[in-house]
Amino acid sequence: MVDQTKIERVVQETMAANADLEGIVICDAKGKVVFGHTISGGTKHSDVADLAVKIAANSSQLSAGLDKGGLKEVSIASDHGFIIILGDVKLVLAGIAGEGARESLGLLRMALRRALLQLVA
Repeated sequence: MVDQTKIERVVQETMAANADLEGIVICDAKGKVVFGHTISGGTKHSDVADLAVKIAANSSQLSAGLDKGGLKEVSIASDHGFIIILGDVKLVLAGIAGEGARESLGLLRMALRRALLQLVA
C-alpha cells in the first residue's frame, strides 16, 4: 500500500493548489478508507469511500458493457457542488468541490488525476 506520509503530502499539496476542493477521500478498491480530509464537519469518510467504490464499479460495468473501454472517471454534478471519482486498480480517489468550482472543473480533474498518479507511482 502507499506510504501514509506520501498520501498526506499529496493531498495537502493538491488541496492547497485548488481552492475549490473541499475534500479528498482515498480508499482501496474494496472501500476501506486509506486517508480522508474534508472541510465540512460530520462527513463520514467511510460512507464516502463505500459509495465512491460502488459508483465506480457500476460505472465501470456500464462502460465495459457499452464497449467503451476502462473507466477513467465519474463526475457528479449536484445542487451544491461536484464530486469527481477517479479509480486505479489499487486506489479510488473522490474529490469534493463546492458550487464555485463549475468554471474550474477541468483543472480540478487534472489536479486529481495527477494526485492519483503520484500515489500509485
